Amino acid sequence: MLERIRRPFRALAQFFKDVWMELQRVVWPSHEETYAFTGVVIVSVGLVAVWIGLLDLIFTRLVGALRLYE
Repeated sequence: MLERIRRPFRALAQFFKDVWMELQRVVWPSHEETYAFTGVVIVSVGLVAVWIGLLDLIFTRLVGALRLYE
């Protein structure tokens, strides 16, 4: 009976031990790489925002010109 109670806690402890071991193997990016990747993400988001904004403007004008919602 006592073993049935302990088993989930042992499994949980083993899980956290395995997680910690995997985190030790991770190769984290340097500060320079982090800054570069952040810049790439910001520029990409900006370009996509402009693209979607232009498509929205085009479709808004098109729907207005065709008078689809009067």
